[in-house]
Amino acid sequence: MAIFDFLFGSKNAPPVETTNISTSEIPKYIAEPTADIIGEAMDVGKEAYIPYGGPRLAGLSQIEQDAITQAQAMGGVGALRGSQAYTAATASGAPALGGVSSYMTDYNQKVADVAAQKMRDQSAIEQQGIAAKAAGAGGLDSSRFAILEAERQKNLTGGLGDLYTKANAAAYQTALKAAQQDKAQQLRSGMAMGTLGAQAQMTEQADIQQQLGIGQLGRGLEQTALDIGYTDFLQERDYPKEQLGFVSNIIRGAPYGSKTTSVGQIPQAQPASPFSQMFGLGMQGLGMASKLGWNPLAPKPGGL
Repeated sequence: MAIFDFLFGSKNAPPVETTNISTSEIPKYIAEPTADIIGEAMDVGKEAYIPYGGPRLAGLSQIEQDAITQAQAMGGVGALRGSQAYTAATASGAPALGGVSSYMTDYNQKVADVAAQKMRDQSAIEQQGIAAKAAGAGGLDSSRFAILEAERQKNLTGGLGDLYTKANAAAYQTALKAAQQDKAQQLRSGMAMGTLGAQAQMTEQADIQQQLGIGQLGRGLEQTALDIGYTDFLQERDYPKEQLGFVSNIIRGAPYGSKTTSVGQIPQAQPASPFSQMFGLGMQGLGMASKLGWNPLAPKPGGL
């Protein structure tokens, strides 16, 4: 059959070749809103920047300002006064001599004067005895009596000196003890004042802290209101952009399919078989011969 088909050609018609072409067509209900969104987006993109004109940060409240002023005015005054009193009380280890003298009294002096008078009286009696003995001797051995008189005067002078020295020493010790006691009392008073000053300062500081807390609460409420105002401004400013994005997301999520088109193509005709080509050439030759007056198929003269 293959040789026969080759010589005479196949009787079957050539097959039709089919090509599938897929095309995506955007539906009208998507194309039109998309064009609108693009136009609106271009308009939004051309808009000038709009700055926020309101305040962003709440300032110090009046209560906070008053508390700060109070703290600055305080400046540790209570503790400072107590410290000054304590320092003044402990400036020196012991009272100075000039300071002790203000505590001395005439009590010791009066006691010494009484004792001194007794010594003078006793010395006078001794003087009278020496004089009586000298008179009884009739002037004999006057040098010995002179020595006794000199010794009496020396003893009186020395006794009086010792008496007043001891009296003054006792008076000073009494005054020194009183001064030291007074100084210790000043020290205790200074420490007490320092403690009271520190307590007063702590109380005032606690009051300042409380005032600051109240002021911060008010400032926090004001800051919240300012933040809300700024948020509202941003939402109003960005609302067109958010709406464009919202619609754009809906369009991107809208379903639409693709369209497939089948296109048929007829292939070129197959070349003629060798026999058909020879037959065609023969027929062309007969045609030309008949035009020349020669017909090989015509009957010959004298033939049948």
